[in-house]
Amino acid sequence: MGHTMNLNRYEIFLKVAEIGNITKTAEVLHYTQAGISHAIAALEKEAGVPLLIRSSNGVALTENGKRLLTPIQTLVNDQRRLSQTIYEINKVVAGTLRIGTFTSVSTHWLPAIIKNFQKLYPQVEFEPLAGDYDDITKRIFLGKIDCGFLTAPVADDLTFFPLYQDPMMALLPIDHPLAKKKTLTLSELKKEPFILPMKGSDNDILTVLNSDNQKINVCYTLNDDFSVMAMVAGGFGITIMSDLILRNTAFNLAVRPIKPTPYRTIGIATLPMDRATNLTKIFVQYLSDTDNIDFFKIS
Repeated sequence: MGHTMNLNRYEIFLKVAEIGNITKTAEVLHYTQAGISHAIAALEKEAGVPLLIRSSNGVALTENGKRLLTPIQTLVNDQRRLSQTIYEINKVVAGTLRIGTFTSVSTHWLPAIIKNFQKLYPQVEFEPLAGDYDDITKRIFLGKIDCGFLTAPVADDLTFFPLYQDPMMALLPIDHPLAKKKTLTLSELKKEPFILPMKGSDNDILTVLNSDNQKINVCYTLNDDFSVMAMVAGGFGITIMSDLILRNTAFNLAVRPIKPTPYRTIGIATLPMDRATNLTKIFVQYLSDTDNIDFFKIS
């Protein structure tokens, strides 16, 4: 029991270090604030040194806290692998799957994925972690998540399983002259001022726009896709986004297909499969089986 409590303490420390706020960590982990503070105090007593600097803005790691961060992450990952090996030996699919996800997948797919997977494996819990592509990639490499939804191409050291080809569409103000056309070409679009999301969320758009040497005029760079849509709707420029992002949007926009049609390929990425947990392998196989999830169909 003491060993399990120590591991919980370590997991709490990692989450506090990531979030930088004890109150918010308590909300995310469904703990009381006092419970989080007690776990950190116990870990600091075990280490013999302060690990966090507390201020009115939240908490930050001390130098000793930074030194312990990687060994504690390794310890937690090893404990998770041990638990998964024990489950595998006993032919049980159980545990918590930490999965990286971005907005359009979280909105349109993830609830159904979790619900359907848990019907087959009721002892599995999910811990979704939202971020942009760079965040998700980094978390996979650091062992903070088991797998993550990404779009191709991914980093060379990751294994990528393609699931769905998502058409990229042109977004224009409804009164834009190009909105009168049924389809548009990239050459036509590149003559217009562009609005883009921040670095890390713009990979798919830049892949399309950098397909030739014709430069674009980027007039605004904003925090997220919804801010970009709002600015396009306001007449400040145009952009390109995937069809999945645009489903059920409330913004008054002209959405036009691009010819020839560019796509982003959405898939699930992991570390090499010989380093993946059994639960991760089962989840990836489940996603790859279109009999289970018929909306993953690469056209």
